[in-house]
Amino acid sequence: MISQEALGKSRILCDTDVISYVFNNHTQAQFFTPYLKNKTLAISFMSVAQLYYGAYHADWATSKLQRLENYLKNYVILPYDYSVCLKWAEIRKELEKDRLVIEQGDCWIAASALKYDCALATNNARHFTPIRNLLLICPSLS
Repeated sequence: MISQEALGKSRILCDTDVISYVFNNHTQAQFFTPYLKNKTLAISFMSVAQLYYGAYHADWATSKLQRLENYLKNYVILPYDYSVCLKWAEIRKELEKDRLVIEQGDCWIAASALKYDCALATNNARHFTPIRNLLLICPSLS
């Protein structure tokens, strides 16, 4: 179940998949739309890299790349800094202690959400549920 604490956050960090759903008007975006309304929307620096990698990998035309660039202006891009790096290392170590593995990009996204006090909107609950204190907005939790 999505916690009331997650729903009460004024800042929502959108995972790369959620950004992609909304950008492409995918049906999966419909779940997230009400949760994102009237919130400060953020995206991790890591998601920016993942989105552009996907675009370059798919050989997007210049016009579609420009559309992505313009679209990302709707989000606050959360940068990395020393404290995000420390949070990343803490998350990684805690999960390893429990013999759990997290993809490095997901770890950066989680570290950004925790450092900047955001709930995380994602369609990948299994990637993030083991992380303590991370508040998730996800269809599988509703």
